[in-house]
Amino acid sequence: MKILYSQKHLSHVPHYEIFDGHQDHHAEAPSRVENIKKSLIANGFKISNPIKTTPLYLIKVVHDKDYVDFIKNWSVYSYPSVFPYNDLSKNRRLTNPLANLGKYSFDLYTPMHQNVFEVALESSSLAYDLATDVAKQRIKVGYALCRPPGHHAEIAKMGGYCYFNNTAIAAQYLSGYGKVAVLDVDFHHGNGTQNIFYGRGDVLTVSIHADPNWKFPFYTGFKEEIGVGNGRKKNINYPMPKGTTDNQYQKTLEKALVKITDHRPEYLVVALGLDTHRDDFFFGFKLTTKYYTKMAKTINSLDLPTLIVQEGGYNTKLLGDNVVSFLNGFI
Repeated sequence: MKILYSQKHLSHVPHYEIFDGHQDHHAEAPSRVENIKKSLIANGFKISNPIKTTPLYLIKVVHDKDYVDFIKNWSVYSYPSVFPYNDLSKNRRLTNPLANLGKYSFDLYTPMHQNVFEVALESSSLAYDLATDVAKQRIKVGYALCRPPGHHAEIAKMGGYCYFNNTAIAAQYLSGYGKVAVLDVDFHHGNGTQNIFYGRGDVLTVSIHADPNWKFPFYTGFKEEIGVGNGRKKNINYPMPKGTTDNQYQKTLEKALVKITDHRPEYLVVALGLDTHRDDFFFGFKLTTKYYTKMAKTINSLDLPTLIVQEGGYNTKLLGDNVVSFLNGFI
């Protein structure tokens, strides 16, 4: 297994997030990745730095060009002040920076600052670099220790701590070599990945997540969202109830793998979130550290070239043990 990490994420230190009108400590902190890194090294895993940088053209295949340029050119720390309130500006080219900040954001968890483009590009590069190795059959399994995460980033919107969709960028690259399946096991619905591939038939997107009727991102992740056009029946959501246990999750995971097998993919991309743990700060599911090994072994039974992309997980003291448990299922 090849593992990639970059210390560039350390320059990304959001000051706070706003939830339900309250200014809270920002959960997406550098300690998340640093604690995972320490646990990996302590358990004998070798970690490397990326060699390749994601080509800008590839990011602009996944994301809207103007959105990418907006992030690239931003220079101050800021949160949105106003969001689009009607459809009149939908296709209008806006010039006011605050207007565009609201246009390209969907929450108050995801601030902009002068280093965002650099760190988001580097985060995507971990996934891209490993995707090239998977596609060229240099490795069978890779793990990208990405930060900031990416699966909430849509075609032209940042949110959920995400700017560029690392999982989608890797899947897009791999789709040039064969059919791809994306399996999202983060606690929250991968709305960004769904948004990007919703009309595609070559990339299957499957997400197991907290029911959006009670958890973020609230507006997507329902069963009836099955894709459109060529992507019809190529988007599958499994919204789960509060308190989901290891056994409940395992039964749903096995159903998901049947759908993936039916797609007959040549590559698998796993969006890995450990915020499903019973002691994560979201306190939604009741998965155990031990179960992550079983989860991974079940996924690995597909016997596909697999790229694992780090997404959520916010109890930093447990993250390292949980990642190690998961990766052990691929050894």
